[in-house]
Amino acid sequence: MKMWYVLSILLGFIHPHTVAGISTPEQALLEDMREDGYIEIEDAVAAFEDQQQMEVKLPRPPFHATIALGKASPDTLTLQWFNTVNHAHIRVTIGSRSSLNKSHAVVVTLKNGVKAFYREDPPHHTLSFISGGLTYDIHQ
Repeated sequence: MKMWYVLSILLGFIHPHTVAGISTPEQALLEDMREDGYIEIEDAVAAFEDQQQMEVKLPRPPFHATIALGKASPDTLTLQWFNTVNHAHIRVTIGSRSSLNKSHAVVVTLKNGVKAFYREDPPHHTLSFISGGLTYDIHQ
């Protein structure tokens, strides 16, 4: 009986731990991003909107995000969505610059009529456009 008790305690220490439903890889990613200044998306957007006195239009990621964080600086807002289960990731950079990188880009028209510039540099894809006086670069 004592042997089973000791064995169960040992297995408890060996088994990968999760805290509050978050896996260890997710915890590591969250800790790294928070150390790099990332905070909750809503807080980062609010800080950037206050600095810029402009409203940000948030894109919806095409997947369920298990982690969603943002980082605001005086002239740039960086938002990142991750799904650590299927390894999906999208990064959106929003800024107040008035020009876009159009080199090696294909012009596409979005559903709302805005012209956007699509660049493919495998394995990365970028869609850039201007909306409401802000530039949006969506990186996947």
